[in-house]
Amino acid sequence: MASSNFDIKDKKNIYLVTVVVVCLGSCYWFYDSVWTQFQSEKLRLVNQQKEAQAELDKINSQRPRIPMLEADLARAEIEFERLKEMFPEEEKVPYRLQDLYAVVRASGVNIQAFKPSGSVPQEHFVENNYSFNVNAGYHMLGKLFEEIANFNYPTTIENLKLVRYGAITQEVKKAEDHGWEPVTMGVSFDLTTFTSRKQ
Repeated sequence: MASSNFDIKDKKNIYLVTVVVVCLGSCYWFYDSVWTQFQSEKLRLVNQQKEAQAELDKINSQRPRIPMLEADLARAEIEFERLKEMFPEEEKVPYRLQDLYAVVRASGVNIQAFKPSGSVPQEHFVENNYSFNVNAGYHMLGKLFEEIANFNYPTTIENLKLVRYGAITQEVKKAEDHGWEPVTMGVSFDLTTFTSRKQ
């Protein structure tokens, strides 16, 4: 019967042990250097895919809102253009004069003096000042201020002063004879418009 003892001195056994050790070492190196890195990269890619999918799902969930957002954008652009018209970057004096001439004619007041009186820069805007002197009746003056209030840009009226019209007696008599509204007061005031300040 053959002996089953393992002889460490036998060259065949030494060779066998060497081959087994080399194989085990190669397997460990493959596991540690290749397989572990492969698994880490796989895990990173899987997590990246999950994040990308979550972002895509979020985007897709917003897709039905696109028409509403486009409509909001269109409204915002219209509003922005309206605000640019209300607060232009430069004061358009000829346009202001046209507007004022139109309201003076509509109200029936007699303009005695009008002059631009300078601009005053503020932090975010510029005040553009004009001074007025007019002769008017009570209703004419109310109509003038109503028309100014209906400008499509902001205005303020300050330093309003009223004085009795010098020739009021003759004016009332002529108005009664001809059926028009009498001029009963002299009015002075400052009108201010606004422009946006260039940053």
